[in-house]
Amino acid sequence: SSGINAEWPLLPGEMANSGFYHSLAEKCCSTLPLTRVFGRPHLAWMISSLSLASGYQISSGVEQPGFLLGTQFLLPWDIPCDDGHANKLSEPKNAWKHRANRCYIGYEYECSKGHRFFSSVGGVPLKCTAATMLKEGLGLSIINSDAHLYVNCPSHTNKPLLAQLIRLFVCVPEQVTLSLHLVIYYRNILINLTAGEQVHIPGGKMTVIRLPYVYCDENDTPLTFDINGHLKRNPLIPIRSGYGPKGRRNEKKPLN
Repeated sequence: SSGINAEWPLLPGEMANSGFYHSLAEKCCSTLPLTRVFGRPHLAWMISSLSLASGYQISSGVEQPGFLLGTQFLLPWDIPCDDGHANKLSEPKNAWKHRANRCYIGYEYECSKGHRFFSSVGGVPLKCTAATMLKEGLGLSIINSDAHLYVNCPSHTNKPLLAQLIRLFVCVPEQVTLSLHLVIYYRNILINLTAGEQVHIPGGKMTVIRLPYVYCDENDTPLTFDINGHLKRNPLIPIRSGYGPKGRRNEKKPLN
């Protein structure tokens, strides 16, 4: 695409985000209840629980260093409850929203300068002053769409610099469990990162999934850079969505 610097935006051991977990160790990661590394050495990916779901404040977004102003908010994602209602045709329009759990999802990109931002559908960087500006349905839209692995960093307009899709943030209430399915399309190859693994995202947590820095073939050989590489749609699939303490979602307060 025009204006894109087609070089590896991140290199092993040299990228700004290589010390992400080390830099946050004193704040949260030394007490993480869940931290696992998956995959082969050069294709490794990680899943960590950063905090309780109630730790995410929708008014301020993800409070971590490096995020560009106005891009630190997670997208609202409503997951219908497994309530067994059969006669949905006779219900008022949008009645299902009153039996849905409010979750939050974020696709995070980072450039080699350490600038971080969450995106909307199509890799477009978020830009808002408050999470209340985010329309309902954005979370579902991004989940149901393929996501570019590389987009231009919005902080570099004169000399474009690539940012890489490097983390997925997901925040779900206690009564929701998700199944993780990470499939990457790269150089006409489908790379199933979760093949052979049953990975569940626990309820009541804010969890981060760190994607590989570099993508490799089945022989662990790094693949030539592919500007068209993408994460396939539906990386997170609900497998349980029960009722919360109040029997419905709470739309105005942080998750609890």
